[in-house]
Amino acid sequence: MKNSSRGVIVLLVLGIMLGSFAVGRAQRTGGYKEVAKDDEQVVAAAEFAVTEQGKKQEMTYNLVSVEHAEQQVVAGINYRLCLKVGYHKEDDDADTTEFVRVVVYRNLQRAYSLTSWTKEDCGTDAGQNQQNR
Repeated sequence: MKNSSRGVIVLLVLGIMLGSFAVGRAQRTGGYKEVAKDDEQVVAAAEFAVTEQGKKQEMTYNLVSVEHAEQQVVAGINYRLCLKVGYHKEDDDADTTEFVRVVVYRNLQRAYSLTSWTKEDCGTDAGQNQQNR
C-alpha cells in the first residue's frame, strides 16, 4: 500500500512539474525571439529603418551592419534590431558611425513603419551584456 501511495505522489509531482514547465513556455509566446542577422526580412526591415530615419532627419544614413536581430509575431511582425549605421556630417570631413536600436513594424499587408530609433551602444560587448540583464 505504501509503495502505491509513493507511486501516486511521484506521478503527481511529475505532473505538477511538467504543467509548470508548459505554463512557463506559454507565457513566453509572443515575446521577442532571436533571428539570423542576415535573414532577408531582417535586412529589409533594417534598410527601411535607415531610409526612413534619413528622411526624418533630412540626412543620409548608410546601413553598415546588422549587429543583432529579434522578431516578435503580433498582428504582423515587430523587428527589434541593433544596427551599426554610418553618416557624413557636413561640418566634418570624416564619416561617422554609431550604433542604434530600432523597432520596425511590418503589418499584414507587408508595409513597414519605423516605431523607434534610439542611439544605443548595443553593438559592443558592454552593450550586449547590458541587454542580457
